[in-house]
Amino acid sequence: MGNNVTKANVSAEFEDLKRDLNQGSVPEVADKYKKCLNEMHDLPLNIAVTGDSGAGKSSFVNAIRGVTDDDDEAAEVGVVETTMQPKGYPHPKFPNMKIWDLPGIGTPQFKAAEYLKQVNFETYDVFIIVTSDRFTENAALLAKEIGRTTKKFYFIRSKIDLSIEGEKRKKNFNKEKTLETIRNYCQGCLQSPGEPPARVFLISSWKVQEYDFPLLQETIAAELPEHQKDILTLAVHIFSENELMKKKEAMKSYIKKVAWVSFTCGIVPIPGLSMACDVGILVNALRKFCRVFGLDDRSLRFLARQTGKEYEELKSAIKKTPLANTINRDLVLSFLSKSSVWATVSLVELGLDFIPAIGSVFGGVSSYAVTYNFLNSFLDNAVEDARNIQAKFLK
Repeated sequence: MGNNVTKANVSAEFEDLKRDLNQGSVPEVADKYKKCLNEMHDLPLNIAVTGDSGAGKSSFVNAIRGVTDDDDEAAEVGVVETTMQPKGYPHPKFPNMKIWDLPGIGTPQFKAAEYLKQVNFETYDVFIIVTSDRFTENAALLAKEIGRTTKKFYFIRSKIDLSIEGEKRKKNFNKEKTLETIRNYCQGCLQSPGEPPARVFLISSWKVQEYDFPLLQETIAAELPEHQKDILTLAVHIFSENELMKKKEAMKSYIKKVAWVSFTCGIVPIPGLSMACDVGILVNALRKFCRVFGLDDRSLRFLARQTGKEYEELKSAIKKTPLANTINRDLVLSFLSKSSVWATVSLVELGLDFIPAIGSVFGGVSSYAVTYNFLNSFLDNAVEDARNIQAKFLK
């Protein structure tokens, strides 16, 4: 755990803390940050996956959740239509985000004219329209109806890996030209006279690191309303440096909120309360970091299945952080005992520096200092390990 920390750079990091305290009372500011922290856990995001029967909707639902088709909590997958009513599947690591597996449009039970009413259209924030061949009139109808609202929708051509495998048998096969041909064909099926070509993402639910799956994740996250961006950003798989950096920025904001919660524990004059709160807060925060950056057993096993790499090979890339399921109070106390904050910063001196500005809140400042710097150091390590895993499966 270790960035070098000095009193000077720790003090510089607390300028926001000083400003916030000068602008409002401790309870007011604390309540604001606690509310923001809770929103990250509680704000809902509902993504609906729809399209023609048999297009691979359920496999996509599983893939975007980081679940394999044969897991106990997977959406049911079959060679015939298996989804008879809308069913929401919580993301295993972020349960406030649900991926909804909707019945196929155009079946006898779900005729196109009544489809949107039957699946409770207003329930969902984003729609993903899936086909495994050409886009039909039903897909165009869906897009037209969704387009009447402010909600976003995305076209997906699934099972692209199977199409590529089939084309490989032909002479003069060129992967990029084949993908371009498929994309143009799909766009042609959807384009209305005088309208620009529709965006179509070519994906495989069994090779999520390839084709347009990473681009789809980034695009949806970028186009969500501001209050929902972080939810998807933190949940998605990491396939690029851009996604990694977006996760890092979101977690830096999270760190400030966690440090404020720690601060409010620290100012309560009950012996031992500050330390007990800090350790409990840090255990939860470190587990969240590991889940966000894929440093957990579930994520590693999913990536191993998707990329054809061995689980142990991917796990060996993790050098600086523990797996999420191994984090407990004893481990956190062990990390804290080696923390550069405790080793090189005099918290007594730092606390005294704050007293003229904000009063006698030394315990709170100490808790804030330890939590803020400890989590930033852990964040740097988590980013490095996530980057190492990415390098392994992209080789």
